[in-house]
Amino acid sequence: MILSVEKIQLLTIPGVYKTSFFFNSSNFSILLESDKLKFEDNFGFKSQIKGKVSNWDLEIVNQINTLDTSKISDALRSKLILKKEIDFLNAKWDKSFYGVYRDRVWNGSIGEAEIYTGYGSKLEKKHTWEVNGIKNTEVLSFGLAHLKAEALISKNLVDSLKGSLFYSLDQNIPLIVDKPKDKIIDRSYEYIYEPIKKGLSLNTRLAASYSLYNDGEHQEYIGLGFGPELILGDLKNKTFDYTRISFFPFYKFNNGDSVFKFDQISDKFTLNIDFDQQLFGPIILKSNGTLNLDGHSNDYGKFINSKISLNWKKRSYEFGIFYQPHNQAGGISFKLFGFK
Repeated sequence: MILSVEKIQLLTIPGVYKTSFFFNSSNFSILLESDKLKFEDNFGFKSQIKGKVSNWDLEIVNQINTLDTSKISDALRSKLILKKEIDFLNAKWDKSFYGVYRDRVWNGSIGEAEIYTGYGSKLEKKHTWEVNGIKNTEVLSFGLAHLKAEALISKNLVDSLKGSLFYSLDQNIPLIVDKPKDKIIDRSYEYIYEPIKKGLSLNTRLAASYSLYNDGEHQEYIGLGFGPELILGDLKNKTFDYTRISFFPFYKFNNGDSVFKFDQISDKFTLNIDFDQQLFGPIILKSNGTLNLDGHSNDYGKFINSKISLNWKKRSYEFGIFYQPHNQAGGISFKLFGFK
């Protein structure tokens, strides 16, 4: 068995803000949360370990949000995943087993919900191919789990088996696209590691999901979405040489209810908006958000997910300061390109 520490997170700043940061081969970030804390709550630890167990990929994530020993049982969060690629039905699939303890999930306008304990297995196939310039990504997965999590309509915890089936097909269809002649870069490409494919394209998505719980409870949906994406510029000049704008409305035709809060189908109609703009040199403004357009929701017309960042982007790395209005969290991030 070979293990390596991929990510470490330390919570260190006392007083009003809780600051967390982690590092791995491609990502470093600090997250600020505006929660008033006791002295012991100003310190914590998070680690991510990846390795091999026989021919399985192993990932273990542990987090303790406080050094107050009276809160350890509530502050400890853990996740373990074992995964490997298998041959099934003449195709490559990812087979995984997992266990979670006190996992938190953000579910749109419903907000944050908690999975207290859970274990299960998932079989997933992901296939990407290109035909006549159209990029296709297809995902098919089957899952079975036993979960103890926050109930849909109360704060109580409920136990249930969950069987799930999911399918999605995403397409990027070029309408007016200027493809780079080759992917070779020279000294003029100071800010990116490969040439930009600019122009106007159409993104589409077809998705379907079915979940079955104890006592015959179930929920399912079919989702459809399509919207334009416009990319301008080469990101080679000093000012305003890159703009990316994307609008993606998505509608779900749903039926039934979950017994849990964390996976309840919500926000039937949403609009995803992305806007990236080079300001000067390596400085790029990035923003994205999900607007709730479900007329039956209490959060109609509000952004249920959102992020704004100001990034310093170079060919091999990207550094940024970000803020998430939907949960009032912010921090800094650092990414390295060219690492797996």
